[in-house]
Amino acid sequence: MQELIFPAVGRWVSAQREWSDLVAEMQQELPARLCADLIRRAEQRAQQVNWAFQRPLERRFREIELTRRAEAKKPGRRPETKLLRRRLVLMNPAAVARELAAGLTPPDLSEYNQIVADLARAMPHPGIAQRYTLPPQALRALADQIAAAGRPVAQALTEHAQNLKHYAELVDRLRAQPLVQKGVRLLGSAVAAALEPLVGREVAAELIGLDRSLDRALEQVEQGWAAFRRECAEFAVERQRRHQLIYLSLVGGLFLRVQRDLRRLGCELAVDEQGNCRVVATAERQAWLRRRFREAAPAIRAALDEGRIDEAEALASRLVGQVVTDPIAARTELDGRSVGYWAYALHLSAWLARARQLWEQGRPEEAAAIWRRIFAEYPCLVADADLHPVPGEPLPLVTAGFRLAAYAEWVRQSNRGDEADALLMTQVRFVERLSRLNPEHALPGERLSPEMQEWAATLSAYLRRSAPDPDALDLPERRLPLSRYPAVMSRFRQAVGTSLESSPLERYLRGRVNLLRGAAAAAATGGVGLLAALAWLLL
Repeated sequence: MQELIFPAVGRWVSAQREWSDLVAEMQQELPARLCADLIRRAEQRAQQVNWAFQRPLERRFREIELTRRAEAKKPGRRPETKLLRRRLVLMNPAAVARELAAGLTPPDLSEYNQIVADLARAMPHPGIAQRYTLPPQALRALADQIAAAGRPVAQALTEHAQNLKHYAELVDRLRAQPLVQKGVRLLGSAVAAALEPLVGREVAAELIGLDRSLDRALEQVEQGWAAFRRECAEFAVERQRRHQLIYLSLVGGLFLRVQRDLRRLGCELAVDEQGNCRVVATAERQAWLRRRFREAAPAIRAALDEGRIDEAEALASRLVGQVVTDPIAARTELDGRSVGYWAYALHLSAWLARARQLWEQGRPEEAAAIWRRIFAEYPCLVADADLHPVPGEPLPLVTAGFRLAAYAEWVRQSNRGDEADALLMTQVRFVERLSRLNPEHALPGERLSPEMQEWAATLSAYLRRSAPDPDALDLPERRLPLSRYPAVMSRFRQAVGTSLESSPLERYLRGRVNLLRGAAAAAATGGVGLLAALAWLLL
């Protein structure tokens, strides 16, 4: 763990080399965009704290320098003394310490553990990142290393405070002299000598000594302040260097180790077009997955074409097990979709072929059981165009929905209305999943055909009319335009034949089509009033 945090903590002589080595390692191991973002974040975090104390101090330094220049431009004891007093007030160590406190206080590095938690959520196994969580005391120790850069500047400020205190004590002693209390302001030893006949040799000598000590004390204040400014400039640079190095060692080191762990699993970190960091299969593994799919798919398609459905199901199940069980590998791009999506498309084609065979053999209950399972449980949404083609059946999944609905109507005629509604609702809920797809978790390529969506909207409208308690079903609000019903009815009859002409569903479809035809006839004869309005009200 010590190596993870920072292998050279305490050896700040080589900090620049450590930074350069770490940046080079990250550039080699991590995506360029991620690497640049981590480096920029480390520099910004350090700069933000530096600005918190540098800006007010720089304003103070500028004001002191302006006051110093004004002293030189205004000769005379009174203006000079006033400006000196102003400059010494600006050098007040207590006020300077308050402004410097942001740099001397250890920074909060708890953001590191939050980054670990965020990264863990993007992992196929959260423990890959979570094991690099650091205890608070470790982060505090690192923060102390950053704040330790302020020891020299804190010492320099302490010495400046002592110098200023000594100067203030001398001023107080000088003000305590009777002559000074009477308003005589000393200009130097020459003036004090001239006063010797008036105040006596001993008093004049004491005044001269105080004045000279005051000059030396003021000189020490100036020298101490200059030393503090030099230390302050060095502190800003050193603190920035320590902060950004420790931050990058933490966060950059985290991503480096997670990257190595992932690569042992055949995955790695990548950055998508939106700048999101995600886990993908390595280039080598992606190539293997594409090759494996292209080797396995022809045999499955051939088995489907030749009616060897048991073999097709077994081969498709094996392929799904190889490329889909790992959710990261399943997202590997292939022909505009993903390997996992195409594997599911073949697997679903085999299931539909099995159900179709049972339907054609006069075993609708068994076929309906497969269809119900598909619509209720199948893990991937597949468009009809991507399923294995079936002669005379351009929409295999939609056809399955038609036939399941036909079976549901047969169940309804057996006085099992609730069971029939449940079979229709599985299709409605299946299509609703499309609107709830999360790109973070869905396989690239997941979609449904427009015809499947139209059929779900038709069933929703039918259930809203026929169910005993439509509100209890929580039906979606999406409605199908009346103009689409002829196509829906045509496909429905082609899939199930004319054996259900007396069912409530078929009568509903026929009624919608007749309503449209009536509206069209009324419009053609100019009678667009009542009949046309009725048509739109019933949408």
